[in-house]
Amino acid sequence: MEAYKKEHKDPFSRSQLSIKDGLQLLSKLLKHYQHPAILIDALDECSEETRGFIIADLRSILHNATHPVKVFIASRHSLDIEDRLQNLLHVRIEARDNAEDIENYVTKELALSVENRKLLRGKTSPELQKLIKDVILRDAHGM
Repeated sequence: MEAYKKEHKDPFSRSQLSIKDGLQLLSKLLKHYQHPAILIDALDECSEETRGFIIADLRSILHNATHPVKVFIASRHSLDIEDRLQNLLHVRIEARDNAEDIENYVTKELALSVENRKLLRGKTSPELQKLIKDVILRDAHGM
């Protein structure tokens, strides 16, 4: 709370915690929770040097944590990230792992759109529906 209050005394302040300060604060905060979880999104969008700092400090935080910490990292493939995380217990999920779920969702939503007359007022041939579905699935890229 001290760090938060210090950074937010001036509502017009644009200052930020440094990565190092943020990770130190995170380490302290984790001690207050029995089942902590950390989510890091778009790690690949940091510079390789910054990723190195984050992963090294994260490893240190995990090593020194008083309770097991679950970490979820969302990132595009990057060899330096994979190399730095390879010795940690992990589950890797690829976009293609979601293909069946995505196809089921698109099929269901397309059928509902036709049934509720939201797509071309319900006037779509089976061929057009298949084309729409195929294009959406092709361009979804696992998202």
